[in-house]
Amino acid sequence: MSDRTKILNRCALIEKNSLLDLEDFKLSTHFKEGPKFQEEYSEPSINSEFLDITGDDVNAILIPDDENLQASTLRMWVLAVCLSTLIAGIDSFFSMRFPTVSIGAVVAQVIAYPLGNIWYYIVPLVNLPLPFGLGFNLNPGRFNQKEHACVFLFSNLVVSAGLVNNLVVEQFKFFDRNIGIGRMILFNLSCYLVSFGLSGLALDILVTPSDRIWPGVLSNLALFKTLHSNENPPVRRWKMTRYKFFVIIFIGSFLWYWLPDLLMPFLSTIGAWVSWCKPSSATLSQVFGVQTGLGLFPLTFDWSQITSLNNPLTTPFWSVCCLFGSFVFWIWIVMPGLYYQNLWETAHLPIMTNSIYDLKGESYDATKVIDKNWKLDYNKFKQYSPVILPIAFLMNIALGLGAFAAMMVQFILRFKSEVLIPLKNRNSHTDSHNKEMYKYKRLHWSIYIFIAVIGLGLGITFCEGFEDKQIDAGGFMVSLLLGCCLYIPLALIESRANTSVSMAPFFEIISAFWYKGQPLTLLYFYCSGFSILQHAMHTSQGAKIGHYMRVPPKVTMTVLFFSAIWSSLVSPTVAGYVVTHIDDVCTSEATNNMTCRKTKTQFNTHLVWGLFGDTLFSYGGRYSWVLYFFLVGGLVSMIHFILIKFRPNGIWTRFNPILFFGGAANIPAVTGFNFSTWFVVAVIFNFYIHRRFVDWWRKYNLVMGIGLDCGVAIAAIIIYFCVVYTGASENINWWGTTVDGKGCDSIGCPHLTGPISPPSEW
Repeated sequence: MSDRTKILNRCALIEKNSLLDLEDFKLSTHFKEGPKFQEEYSEPSINSEFLDITGDDVNAILIPDDENLQASTLRMWVLAVCLSTLIAGIDSFFSMRFPTVSIGAVVAQVIAYPLGNIWYYIVPLVNLPLPFGLGFNLNPGRFNQKEHACVFLFSNLVVSAGLVNNLVVEQFKFFDRNIGIGRMILFNLSCYLVSFGLSGLALDILVTPSDRIWPGVLSNLALFKTLHSNENPPVRRWKMTRYKFFVIIFIGSFLWYWLPDLLMPFLSTIGAWVSWCKPSSATLSQVFGVQTGLGLFPLTFDWSQITSLNNPLTTPFWSVCCLFGSFVFWIWIVMPGLYYQNLWETAHLPIMTNSIYDLKGESYDATKVIDKNWKLDYNKFKQYSPVILPIAFLMNIALGLGAFAAMMVQFILRFKSEVLIPLKNRNSHTDSHNKEMYKYKRLHWSIYIFIAVIGLGLGITFCEGFEDKQIDAGGFMVSLLLGCCLYIPLALIESRANTSVSMAPFFEIISAFWYKGQPLTLLYFYCSGFSILQHAMHTSQGAKIGHYMRVPPKVTMTVLFFSAIWSSLVSPTVAGYVVTHIDDVCTSEATNNMTCRKTKTQFNTHLVWGLFGDTLFSYGGRYSWVLYFFLVGGLVSMIHFILIKFRPNGIWTRFNPILFFGGAANIPAVTGFNFSTWFVVAVIFNFYIHRRFVDWWRKYNLVMGIGLDCGVAIAAIIIYFCVVYTGASENINWWGTTVDGKGCDSIGCPHLTGPISPPSEW
């Protein structure tokens, strides 16, 4: 037996008997194998800026590797394809309904475990031979953690295709351009393949370095350990196993969610109770309202509201402080000052909304100013109204542009340390995860380039291979290039801060100036680049899960590759079938509320950007001031970099200029009470408990996070399909179910009620 094998066996023994700690690991291996190994081993080097969740915290939720476990089995592929198809199909179908229902990959993770074990008990042990000496066993043994991880990776990528669904519905129903499901599959397949190749080339930048923790996946890892490990070290007299703790939290979350979601909805929005005292008061609704107000009172009993931003139990506390500080400064201080001064006539509109308005203060109907070719009809436009944007919409755009500038400046200034050094040292990472993964072979980098080139070829075929072009090849290529340039900077943020910065305003502004008056082309420019970002980020996240779970890299990337192809087939097919075979879908006459409300809002936004974007935001335009945030974001990032350079131990090392702008850019979808309750939960668990009771935190915190998420997800499915969809929920009608739908918070009362002054030129 080799020295390395002895060391790994020793690690497994330690893991079974006590909570693995890196210091104990080094001491025990030094005592057993001598000083040579201790000199070679080094702790994960995590930058001081990111010390809230450390390598020790990650190690506490990982399962020791077993090279004998198979990952790529027939059972895994069957479960992955079936579960992902079912969940993605349901998500695609009901994304058109209001209210929508979204299941999520965590449901696949939960359901796969009992199904995998049932397979083990009932499927016979039969070896099936294949040509060339190959073959497989119908029942390869107990359902193991590597198979489980692969099922989750596959499902997560397939389920995360919401952008694809919206594109199909918007194209077919609202732009009334049915180009066929086959062409939609071709477009999405090209984007998925390019993003897969891109993420494969970036593995040594975004996956293998130890400080790329990807905190958002830690709760899923905790669930894997809960289900597949018997380890149960006592923690402060707590002898409860992780599994028992998970079951209790899951059942409690499942039962409780029936109250705020169905029986007592006021518990979900109870932070608006001050505005309920006087529903007709516009001021109270603007300050304390949670639908169209600032949500100043931090109270909700709905876990889905608390996690609207992300799961606070998995978010590093430095990131929590940056995000909440950003919201307080920009949304609770700056935005009300602009609003109550009635700058740009915003006081005539709700303070917190993403709708677009006309001079009457009503939602802007862009279809009134276009011709049959979706071009702006100037005469109709002059007879109707200019576009009036609310303050939250403007702040969303401005902060998004500021975050983009700050991100790119910081990325350029740190390019050497963030990109070049990890690539140069790709085979010298000394943390425990990489040491164990070196025994597995990886796909050659040329394979990723080859796949990306195929995707690029398919995309150009989509652009130029048909007479009715949706976008020209030049625009498609530029959009992909922008997505590729933004991918690594954005992924670096999410891999450390567990938050993503939306680049939607950036793509919309670029395309608005490039394709003036062409909203349909703007839609494809936006979707091309933005889908590259989304798909590549999910692929990198999946690769990190495979890295943590010790799945051979070849298997991990193969699973992600086929899940990308499968997602390209499933989502457009389901969405396309629904909009072409169900009568009146996406209309006010649609049955079961299949009105496509979310997609219609997005359609109006793209229409306005395509028709008026270059005018509204150009030099001298009504809202040209938002472009100054390019400069502001870049300057703040440069100043921050200089301060750290000369004073590396100052308090500003905990400040992140990207999150300072991008954190508050989540409005108006996420309002004040979402931010504040999320912050309070993070302070309790990721600051106080993580520092005072770190052993308890490592054993139970992430399990609690995933248990709460699973309970909400399963309850939401049952409530929707058994109660809401059948119409039984209409019988539940009392004060607690209607209070949040009445008054100014619901309808969005403005501060001023007089006529809106039109711009001098429009």
